[in-house]
Amino acid sequence: MNGKVRGDKRYYGQAIGIALLDQLHSQPLIPGNVGNASTYDFPVRLKVIKGLHDNPYPPVRDEQGRYSADVQRTVEAVEIPVFSSPLLLVPLISRMIGKRQKVGILTASKKRLTREFLEPVGVDDSIPYAVEGLEASTEFCACFIGGTRTTLDVDLLGAQVVDIASGFVRENPDIGALLLECSDLPPFAADIQEATGKPVFDFITFINAVYQAVVQRRYTGFL
Repeated sequence: MNGKVRGDKRYYGQAIGIALLDQLHSQPLIPGNVGNASTYDFPVRLKVIKGLHDNPYPPVRDEQGRYSADVQRTVEAVEIPVFSSPLLLVPLISRMIGKRQKVGILTASKKRLTREFLEPVGVDDSIPYAVEGLEASTEFCACFIGGTRTTLDVDLLGAQVVDIASGFVRENPDIGALLLECSDLPPFAADIQEATGKPVFDFITFINAVYQAVVQRRYTGFL
């Protein structure tokens, strides 16, 4: 860096800021999780939003549960790029693989991923997609779906997630690519890709792309 630079900032060197739900304090966020700073090859700023919860499984959900997708409606209120959900990638992925193939969305709860989540991020009936949930994973449920346990068997969870993803693709042979909607799934993205042979997109895919867009690098090499 050279020449004149501008100050007047509170923090420096963090191009990506990540807002975390308050409930994530008690859950194990392993490397690869959106909320684990070691996931990234660049500095990120993590901030827990006190009092903001998004547990979709207690009876009270209607207003709180739409947080991730609905917050995308607020982008007009700020002057920085806002991306609240990897579901924003679904229209792009669909165009990449074509209408003859589906985007397979792997999410925490299949029955909860309704139109009220999908429409704010541009996913409508013009896009072929299929949805599978993680309700069959006992380890995921114990820690993330209404469970209160603060320990996690990473190997067991990984095996269960891969099994669910593999079954999802077998049952939907027209899936052309997978999107991991849940922020707890990227640690297993490589295993899912190896097992299914499909391109796998997730929150980290999205964050890495946005980071490169706002912090472009200069290229050097040999001619």
